[in-house]
Amino acid sequence: MFSIDGQQWPYPCDIARTAEIRSSEVSGLMLDGTYYNDVLGTFMQYTVKLAVPFNHRDTYATFYEMITAPVEGHTFVFPYNNTSITITGRVENISDVYVRLPNGGVAWKGIQFTVTSNVASKENTLGDLVSRGADIFPAPAAHNEGDSWTWHNDRWVLSASYDDADTTRY
Repeated sequence: MFSIDGQQWPYPCDIARTAEIRSSEVSGLMLDGTYYNDVLGTFMQYTVKLAVPFNHRDTYATFYEMITAPVEGHTFVFPYNNTSITITGRVENISDVYVRLPNGGVAWKGIQFTVTSNVASKENTLGDLVSRGADIFPAPAAHNEGDSWTWHNDRWVLSASYDDADTTRY
């Protein structure tokens, strides 16, 4: 079972998950032949195939309208190992099938969609980086003498730039 924006959908479903570990644009092969991997985080992706019974056509229509709404993201709760995970994600690749029933009726069925998280579900902390021996200081070319840097969330930010006191007359 899963939920979207706090509303549970208790219908039979198949849920497949993919964890994408994304690297930044500074990752790549170094001159010494080693690969430098600057990991941004783990982004979760879920593919859901939902089976709504034919006698719940109104519920199906409501569900379809909810996931096709042009919004930046929904709050999803999905199964995750022995518990659940809450992600804010965007809905992509929505598909279903229009069928004619033997009794002459028609219905939509077999809705399937993909949810990709908008933010990383797992990220390295500064402590993680230090314990792995990562270079946590700004790149040498990115600063000048007299610059003061502060660690903010996930990166170094220039907090102040002071004049070189060696060349200043008082």
